[in-house]
Amino acid sequence: MSFIKSKISLSVLFILLAITFTSFTTEAQQLASYKRGTVLEQLEQNSRNNIVDQVISYAYRFRGTPYRYGASSPKGFDCSGFTSYVFKRFGIDLDRSSRGQITDGVRVKKNELQPGDLVFFQGRSGRGGVGHVGIVTKVNDDNTFHFIHSACSSGVTESKNTESYYSRRYVGACRVL
Repeated sequence: MSFIKSKISLSVLFILLAITFTSFTTEAQQLASYKRGTVLEQLEQNSRNNIVDQVISYAYRFRGTPYRYGASSPKGFDCSGFTSYVFKRFGIDLDRSSRGQITDGVRVKKNELQPGDLVFFQGRSGRGGVGHVGIVTKVNDDNTFHFIHSACSSGVTESKNTESYYSRRYVGACRVL
């Protein structure tokens, strides 16, 4: 009789442990999803962050490269030649013009920008259309951002959207990664 009681007690103990473990696992998964998304979402975000870091690091290699209208090589870049050259290194083919690149990804709002996103500005003519593009390198808590681009005046350089020239000309952004 005691053998049967101990067998039942062990069975009950295993059931209680299984229920407790399941409960803790479910709570842990819910807590993780509240904090940073599901495990798969976290892995996906980590993978995106790794690629973004590589894209930005690669783009920084070209700082100081001169601006050359219509060019897309390390000897010289125009703005869209620069972005298309950098992203091509990572298997992403962008349109060759900044006007075309704005449709190459998913549009994002300014307050949703992330490093690696493409940002677009009006050109020098100021007629309202897209005329310039860069790659977001950093987003600040106040939604201001830094971006790397090839500018007529300085070649490949990093700028801030708060600079008067760019703050007046911001058009939009898209995410290609």
